[in-house]
Amino acid sequence: MNSEKLRAYVELVGIFGIIVSLIFVGIELRNSNVQARAAAFQAIGIATSEFHQTMDDRLNLLFEQAFDEEALKTWSYSDWLAVDRRLRADLRLFETALLQVEQGLLGEETIVNLGFAAFGENFLSIPAAACLWPRVSQGPGRVGPQVRTWIENGSPPSERADCPVELSEKRQSYGSEVKSN
Repeated sequence: MNSEKLRAYVELVGIFGIIVSLIFVGIELRNSNVQARAAAFQAIGIATSEFHQTMDDRLNLLFEQAFDEEALKTWSYSDWLAVDRRLRADLRLFETALLQVEQGLLGEETIVNLGFAAFGENFLSIPAAACLWPRVSQGPGRVGPQVRTWIENGSPPSERADCPVELSEKRQSYGSEVKSN
């Protein structure tokens, strides 16, 4: 066997080795990606579950009343603050899930599977959400632009609720409300 043939065989074996290595790396990369997706979905699922387990009777009642304009008029400023904090926390979880979907770490079905699709289904037609949306979407600690776009695109302006309460008036009476409790 002459040296050129030997060299050709060595190069062929080398190329074959490189191809096998690339296939192995591809398989490992895919497995790693699957594991990362599963871990991300599990982490979001656990956080969402733990978050919803913290709902107490008061918050359950307030969220039930969120659709009732007359009930909203009876809420104290403390009630509004509790719902505001709860809504912001829920939107942060949604924001995290949405970011992971946008980055391709999680599939689009994640939004539905974790119960976040409701934010895109005329969310601002809920009177309490309409009252808090200016604070949550524009104020300090506001949600990110992806969440704002998702919610606002899913809530046509003609179908959005009007806020039946002037929160600034509730805030002004908050000091006396706290002192009397």
